[in-house]
Amino acid sequence: MAERDAASGPTARVEGLSPAKRALLESLARRRTTGATGPPVAPTGGLVRLGGGAEDSGDPVVLVHPIGGGVFCYAELSRLVPGGREVLGLAADGLLRGAEPPSVAELADHYLGLLRDRGVDRPAVLGGWSFGGVVAYEMARRLAQDGDALPVVLVDSAPWPPEAGAWSRATTLEMFIEDLLGSGGVTVERVPVEATVWQLPVPDALATAARELTAQGYDLGLPLADMTDRYTVFTNATTAMQRHRPRPHSGPVTLLHATDSQADPRAWTDLTPDTTPTVVRVPGDHFSVLRPPAVHRVAEALGHAAGSPATPSTPLQHRRTR
Repeated sequence: MAERDAASGPTARVEGLSPAKRALLESLARRRTTGATGPPVAPTGGLVRLGGGAEDSGDPVVLVHPIGGGVFCYAELSRLVPGGREVLGLAADGLLRGAEPPSVAELADHYLGLLRDRGVDRPAVLGGWSFGGVVAYEMARRLAQDGDALPVVLVDSAPWPPEAGAWSRATTLEMFIEDLLGSGGVTVERVPVEATVWQLPVPDALATAARELTAQGYDLGLPLADMTDRYTVFTNATTAMQRHRPRPHSGPVTLLHATDSQADPRAWTDLTPDTTPTVVRVPGDHFSVLRPPAVHRVAEALGHAAGSPATPSTPLQHRRTR
């Protein structure tokens, strides 16, 4: 009995996982040990199987990471997508961890390459929250150039307004911490940290901000090394988004717009001359859109775009906009 338990117990099951899944499991274990509450990240990045049906359940639903680089924000969503399809996440990898930020176009080509390496030439639908929607849109647009009008679902996403300009380093630091808090379920109008903190060198600013927030009861749940790594991804993704100007796309676009969000759905209108975007209004703000009750509507929209019917008890309500 002891031998059988050793061969089929937790250790054996962990050893049978892929390197990416082992890395994610180790990240979760570390977070349970430290009592961390923020969203984990796939340390190695790349393509991650989030859930859904078996690998042979048809073309998968593919979700692109938001500006922070992780894909565990999609954990609840991936369980709710109807139709039994496999759900894959594209987490930030080395391309967003380099000294120079890639372009959104380079990210799109890179992620399409990762999908092809996995044997996915055509997902059932591409989706992404926030920055992830911008990248998913560019991926769908590039596929459409080859004659494949792939549906894309943008979850409270909008292109960077050209008139907004680039953030200063101080603003980037503050927005990074705000993103960590928001992704962990804490929405604040202003990060409760002294403004002088954002003028410190990056490692000192991150450490000081984390310390001040912990003293106020906000645990970011990340060691400084992980926070610094995430900051690199965040700044590179931010720069990529600021420089990117989306081009017209001929495929079907669905936009999930949070009613309390500043993301303007009209930003996509002029980019889709052949197919007016379908806008689905959901309750909540930019961060709560991936939590109940709004996440159920997001899951329905993904299933609908992928060809699965909406849940009868909660029919998909939408309208087209100009």
